[in-house]
This record gives sequence, structure tokens and C-alpha cells, in this order.
Amino acid sequence: MANWAELRRDLLIPIAHRVKVIEDFIAFGAVCTSWRTATPKHNFDVFSPQVPLLMLADKDDDYREFYSLSKQKVSRIFLPEVRGRACFSSEGWICTAAYTGEVNLLHPFSRTQIQLPPQEALLAFDCDDPEGGYPCIDQAVLSASPSLTSDYVLVVSFYGYKNCLAFWRPGDLSWTNMKIDRSIVIGGVTSLKYYKGKFYAVYYSGQVWVYDVPIGEPRDLVWLEDDMFKRPLVQFYLVEVSGALLLVSRFASEGPNGGAVTFKFRVFELDVIKGELKEINTLGESSIFLGRNGASSIDSSKFIGVKRNQIYFTDDWTDFFRTLEGGGGRDMGAYDLESGKIESFYPGLSLSPICPPTWVAPSF
Repeated sequence: MANWAELRRDLLIPIAHRVKVIEDFIAFGAVCTSWRTATPKHNFDVFSPQVPLLMLADKDDDYREFYSLSKQKVSRIFLPEVRGRACFSSEGWICTAAYTGEVNLLHPFSRTQIQLPPQEALLAFDCDDPEGGYPCIDQAVLSASPSLTSDYVLVVSFYGYKNCLAFWRPGDLSWTNMKIDRSIVIGGVTSLKYYKGKFYAVYYSGQVWVYDVPIGEPRDLVWLEDDMFKRPLVQFYLVEVSGALLLVSRFASEGPNGGAVTFKFRVFELDVIKGELKEINTLGESSIFLGRNGASSIDSSKFIGVKRNQIYFTDDWTDFFRTLEGGGGRDMGAYDLESGKIESFYPGLSLSPICPPTWVAPSF
């Protein structure tokens, strides 16, 4: 059998120039160092949103599988850094959190790592928690990709008894607490989003708050007061679509196996100046990808395998992950915002109590 790693560079380069899809570039470069150095990054617009890959659940080995909507196939990548860890994808990177307390930022395709302060350091913030409790990160959002700049901020949501927020910047030795006035803010954080220079947080109560990190006082923007938003199984997400900030609400009912089953979405455009919401019924040519660590969008007309006006969702009902056999991962599908119909987009079943399938944007 031929050793592909020994293919001559004068043959590799013309082949590499034909690679026009970023996920193909990643697969090409994963063969070995010589293949990776032969692939020209200038073929790609690094700021252009790409179709997210579905990172499948941990199989208790050093490899991780990624499902491509465009190609409808699975790629297997050596990635021991995520084994047995909770994973939160943002800006093409993954914040990994181990049960031992170790936290890192990881680029899943180059395997570059950035060490972060441990979860134990969050114990310094009592977060109005009378019972103490071990801190556990449940969301992590970057302001920008560490691949492109060193001027970025990472905000995490963590919980002991109540959800709290903290941030970290390159060079910081520990986390910095973000004050939350619990006399005003109700419930835990369901979604975090960086949008035009500020971080936005949605709480399970339907409150949306704006945080100007690292300076500036937080302010409340809007509160969803409709009784429909007070159902027991509802999630909120913030996502930027065509320059506008949208708030997506997800509704579920309890399924026959005891888990949650999504049946409906509602989408609102959020005016960040006036603090007003306007319901919309179409995404135009865009599609949204959402799950445990938030949401992203793409112009579906530029890609194959992705339908317009769809919400592709993964299972993020974390309260059920450890009670269901095999863990979470069952509640996934593509919701058509016009017809209200839900279709399957992944042909298999991938379950985990720690890290069920989640979206990861391919990037450099």
C-alpha cells in the first residue's frame, strides 16, 4: 500500500489548490504535516461563516467523529484533548472542562491549546450561594477567535447553587467575577452571545441583560413577560443573522422516555437600542444552528446540503443528560420555520451524559 505521507510536494501543491471547502482543507491537512503545509489558506475567507460540523458524542477513546451536513458523511479525528470532557464551542474553538477542574481553550483541528484558570478558582465568587457548591462551567463564549487576534475575552457561565458569570482575558491569572444583582435578575443563564462589542445574556426568566466587558455596568434590556415563555420546558438563544440580533425560543414537551422533545420555535428580532422585540416568521436565505452553547447562522444559499429558513438543533436539555439511559442526544432535528415541520438531519444516534452532539464551526 502507498504511503500517502510521502507524496511529493510538487504533486501535493496542485492538488491542494483545488481544495475550496474549508472542511476539505481540514481533512486534507489532518493527513500529516507535509499535507498540512501544502494547503493554501488564502483560498478561504477566514471571516466568512462556514457550515458547522456536528461533533458526535464521546466514545471513550482518543478519537472524535464529526458529521458533515454538506457531504453527509462522518470524519474521524484524533482528539484526545476532549475525551471525557464537557465541550463548549465558540468561534471555531472549544472550551473543554474536565471533572478534575482543568479548563482549556482548544482548536480542534490544529490541536492548539490555551490553558485557562481551573474551575476551582471560581470558588472565590460566592455568587449569593448560601450553600457553597462546586462550580461547574456550563457555557463559554469568545468575543473573537484566538487564531486571529490576542485581543479577545472569554465569558463563562457557571453554577453551584445559582448561575454566575465570569470572564478571562489573555494574560489574566484568574477569572474575574461579573456582578449579578440577584434582587433584580431571576434564574440561571440559558444563553450567552457576543454582539457588536458587548456580551448579551438571556436568563431562564426571559430577562435579557447587556454586559460591557471588562468595564461598564450591566443593564437590563428586555423581559419576556408573555406566559408562553414561562413553560417548564423552554430554552432561549441569541444569534446574529444578517447583522441583526435575534432571540430564538425553543419549546418542548416531555417524551415517552422521560426526556424532552422539541415541537416548536419562535423567533424575534431584538432592538438592542430600544429594548424591543418583533416576532419574525422567516429567516430568508439564512439557517440557524443551535444547541447547548448558543447559536450561529449561515447564508444557506452559499452551501450545499443546508436548507434555507431552517433551525438545526441539537439536544441541550442538560437536566436530563444524567437521568436518561446513555445520556442526552436524542432531541435533534431541523425545524422549518415556515411549515413548522421537523425532519431528521443526522441518520444515527449519538448519546452522552457529559457531551452529546454539538456544533463546531470549522476554522483555522
